[in-house]
Amino acid sequence: MKLLLTPRIRRYLLLLVIITVAVVEIPIITVAHLTQPVPSDTIIVLGAKLIGNQPSAMLRLRLDEAVRLYNKGFAPTIIVSGAQGSDEIASEASIMRNYLTANGISPEKIYLEDKSYNTYQNLLNSKNIMREQGFRHAIIVSNASHIRRSLVLAQQLGIDASGSAAPMADNAYLTIKQYAREGAAMLSLLVFNR
Repeated sequence: MKLLLTPRIRRYLLLLVIITVAVVEIPIITVAHLTQPVPSDTIIVLGAKLIGNQPSAMLRLRLDEAVRLYNKGFAPTIIVSGAQGSDEIASEASIMRNYLTANGISPEKIYLEDKSYNTYQNLLNSKNIMREQGFRHAIIVSNASHIRRSLVLAQQLGIDASGSAAPMADNAYLTIKQYAREGAAMLSLLVFNR
């Protein structure tokens, strides 16, 4: 049986898609622009893809933001969070630590969390490090497209956190792809609570 989409039904479907995108994407964009870090005990840098033994462009932007915050005195420690993906030669956390130390941050100030494969696990495992170290407040660093979902998950996990949005990579295709991916993830989080 062939489904007939009349022009009227097509218009309604298009309107539904536009409304859904607006309801999901506008808050993602808004939070990224409005969120401000507050002085805390630690900075949590969420992992992202590696390119060989180097951070990807998106991850490098996150790490640069963490270095900036650390150097401005927003927090005295940094938690780097990310496991080794099946296509990666090392854990994201270990490569992140290497990058931070190469940028002047003492290894003693960096806590390694290398067991997590997604944002929820990043934050849950980082929360455990915070509890072990007696940290009460954190700044979560991720790229602009990812910061809203990260803050929502942190709130659900009971982490007292502010956010600091690192810029997006200077690549229109990658930026659109990341915002679309985060829109779908945020919709899933809002609808299915995961």
